[in-house]
Parts: sequence; C-alpha cells; structure tokens
Amino acid sequence: MGFLASPFHIHPVYLVIIGFCVGTMSSFFGVGGGWLVTPMLNILGLPMPYAIGSSLVYIVVASLFGTLRHRKLQNVNYFVGLIIGITAFGGILLGKKLIFFLEAQGNVDTWVRVFYMVLLSVIGVYMLVEKRGGDDETRSDERSRALKPVLHVQYEGRPIPVSVPLVVIVGIVLGFLSSTMGVGGGFVLLPLLIYVVKLPVRLSIGTSLFTVLIAGIQGAAVYIAAGRIDWRALVFLIVTTIIGTFVGAAATKKVDPQRIKALFAGTVLLGVAAILFRQLEFGTLSNIAIIVTALGSTGAIILYAYMKKFLTNARRNTR
Repeated sequence: MGFLASPFHIHPVYLVIIGFCVGTMSSFFGVGGGWLVTPMLNILGLPMPYAIGSSLVYIVVASLFGTLRHRKLQNVNYFVGLIIGITAFGGILLGKKLIFFLEAQGNVDTWVRVFYMVLLSVIGVYMLVEKRGGDDETRSDERSRALKPVLHVQYEGRPIPVSVPLVVIVGIVLGFLSSTMGVGGGFVLLPLLIYVVKLPVRLSIGTSLFTVLIAGIQGAAVYIAAGRIDWRALVFLIVTTIIGTFVGAAATKKVDPQRIKALFAGTVLLGVAAILFRQLEFGTLSNIAIIVTALGSTGAIILYAYMKKFLTNARRNTR
C-alpha cells in the first residue's frame, strides 16, 4: 500500500470519469491527453509539478493503447513519428530546466497556466475559423516540399511529400512542451502535422499518438527520477482509459475530418475557460468547466460516431 500512498486527496470517482473521457478523446484526436489531465489534476488538488509528472506517465499508457488501435486501422507512419520522437529529447531537457527553475522561484503554477491559456487559445481559434476549404486528405501543398530533403510516405495508395527539416523542428517544439506543460504535445502536434507537415487528418491522428508515446516515455522518466508522481491517482485514471481508447479510435472512421477538427477546436477552447477560472481562483466554476469539457467532448464524439444515424431515423419516425 505504500506504493499507492498519497498526501493528496482526490475522489476516485472523478479520476475514473476523467480516465474514460480523456482516453476516448486521446484516441479520437490523436493526443496523449495531458493537455486536459494536467490542469484537471491541478484543479482537483495536485501541485503543478506532480500534476505534470503524473500526466506524463498517464500519457504513456493512453497513447500506447491508442497507437495499437490506430495501427490496426493503418493510421500510423512510424518513420515520421520516430524522427519527431527522437528529436524531442533536446526540447525535453530545456523544458525541465525551465520548470524546475520556476518551481524554485515559487511561481510555477501561474506561469504554466498562462502558457496553457495562450497556446490553447491560439490553436483552438485557428482551427475553428480556418476556412481554406477542401479535405486535407485529398489536398497537397507545395510548402511541404520547401525544405529539403523530402520524404514520400505512402497512405491509402498515394505518396505524400514530407519535409525532414520541418519534422525535426516539430520534434524539438514537441519535447519542450512535453516537459514544461506535462503533455505529450499532441494537442499542438496534431494541428502541426495537418497544417505544416501536411499529413491527412486520420494519418495525423495515428502518427501523433505514436509520437506522443515516444516523447511521453522520455518526459515521464525525467519526472519519475525527480519523484514528482502521484501513483494512486494514476491507478484510478488508467482503469477506464483503456476502454476509452478503443471507443475513440473506432470513432475516427465514422466521423469526417472537418468534423474532427471542429470538435478538437471546441474542446481546446473549453479547456482554456477551465484554466482561466482556476487562475482567477473561481474554484467551483473551474471544476464545472473542466468536467463539462471532458463530458461534453466525449458525448459529442459518441453522438457523431455512434448515435447520429439512430437519432436521424428516430426523428423521421416521429414525423
């Protein structure tokens, strides 16, 4: 029992619900889930360094099961994922130094929350208002060939050009975010793979999860060595995460790419509201917002993927 002892008291019911919701969103959006788990754990009572460390370990589990599921759906490019994952280590070391410096100064929570809000707001608003039209899965962009050397990866029977220098830069950014914000970086990596590297949406989701797994392992090792992990919270989180990853991965085949991007943007912006309430010390509103984010996004995924046809038929029958 000593292994699961914790000085922090979070009700297991909250952790079980969060595990299922974030597991579903993780596998559906191609993210490790840390961008929601870290502020959730912090809001529920864990100090930020422990919330970051615990989230990184959680990310490893969630992204592992998500990657295995997307592998069966042929949505993973391992070569691109390996390049990003390996180059992420430099960014991880830089991020760790920054977090431990801010912890020593006594203001780490505020800085990390502000960084979260700014970054998530930019990503969410951009993806919500992006109106270039067309399907990313059938579109090619010459910018992806601008920096050489260029690789061509195969997806659904066609070659897709990928700039290696761009992929390396993305890896360094990913590592920095992983170590400073307790995230695998997937919430940033997914839009980068779609809009910068120019991978199709579904291939971006699977590749993102694989990359997040690699970065998450490196980041988790750093925080485990520093003793900033709440193992008790992790056990309850993981219980329902595995189920959620299967639900989310299967849903990607049932929802069109534009709808996936819109749902992702809405989820990100709801998460910003929760973090803002926490920073303003509106504890009750913050807890409500984070739960609404998790339940609302998970509910929307299940609705569009599994219940839309049923509800349409039901409405027709009532006419």
